[in-house]
Amino acid sequence: MNFDRLHINSGGLLAGFVCLALATSLPWGSRADDFAGTVLISGSNRGIGLEFARQYAEQGWRVVATCRSPEKAVDLQLLAKEYRGLVVEQLDVTKSESIGLLQQKYADQPIDLLINNAALLGPRSEQAFATQNYELAVKQYDVNALGPMRVSNAFVGNVRAAGPGKIVTLGSAAGSHGYLRPPADFYSYRASKAALHFLVHNLSMELANEGMIVALINPGLVDTRGLADIGPDDPVPEDYAQIVKLIRSGVIQLTPPQVAVAAMIELIAGLGPEDNGVFLNFDGQVLPW
Repeated sequence: MNFDRLHINSGGLLAGFVCLALATSLPWGSRADDFAGTVLISGSNRGIGLEFARQYAEQGWRVVATCRSPEKAVDLQLLAKEYRGLVVEQLDVTKSESIGLLQQKYADQPIDLLINNAALLGPRSEQAFATQNYELAVKQYDVNALGPMRVSNAFVGNVRAAGPGKIVTLGSAAGSHGYLRPPADFYSYRASKAALHFLVHNLSMELANEGMIVALINPGLVDTRGLADIGPDDPVPEDYAQIVKLIRSGVIQLTPPQVAVAAMIELIAGLGPEDNGVFLNFDGQVLPW
């Protein structure tokens, strides 16, 4: 190297060190502007959450994919090896300590999009009037209703710092009074989702004046358990026997996760102030509360 030709501007050198420090402090080991945006997703180990992580990573986003037990999330860990912008983090939406630790780790990093996806359906057989498991009901309320509120509260500052960004929560038509139809089943799951809807609607009013978008999206009937692929001679789990029967008869149709998530990502990208606090189907249709 010819040191006579090496001219160092002290300001530029300082800026370089700052950029280097920022890059190495990020969990991704990359500069923030290398990505299309940052998304944090709860419940990313399977189904819809896993597909959200996959598709956002494919689109060049920085993805913080969270789940309760990362060491057991084999498919998610494989995704992390495939995409440099995807990191797997531990998060239990029912545990304030778990949420707090993750928030501290990402305290100074803007989050463009927070997706509250983690949810607990529970066995159908334990959610009828005569057979309701009340311990399950309490757990469902904790996961499905309070969980998204805990996570949103912890990361609202990160979303605010993004410009502000968007908080998207996955609701369910099962928790809509306007869609309530027989049979009378899934008592506690329906109730937990109805509670979630109310809380999200409340939150949308709380943050509307900041320009932050708080949206509630129904993903529809998504085949997260591969029920449509069960062959005529394959064993069918007891809790899903009725659903499989309806699928085979053509009464209901399940959407593959990749199709439903692609539609939701397109919907999320186009969300504006007019969608704040509106209950939307994955295809953009407005749904009744």
